[in-house]
Amino acid sequence: MAEKSNHWTIIAATDSGDEASISAHPGETLKALLVKAVHELFGAHASPDEYEILIGDVKAEDLELSLEKAGLHDGSEVIVQKIDVHRG
Repeated sequence: MAEKSNHWTIIAATDSGDEASISAHPGETLKALLVKAVHELFGAHASPDEYEILIGDVKAEDLELSLEKAGLHDGSEVIVQKIDVHRG
């Protein structure tokens, strides 16, 4: 039986196409992923509270969910964007 990896790489992208590879563990929360992704994509000065994560074009509402429970896996891609972005 293959051992499950406890280390994933999640691809975080902006709506303008910038990408960052984020190292994470399956049990980490979406909030922790958001913090890492915002700092990688927008710099340490950027406030994670001003951004949201989209998983499959759907805003992640519960940032306390683990990556695994949120349906992510090694190699998943998420979009990180400013909260005030209007989608229509």
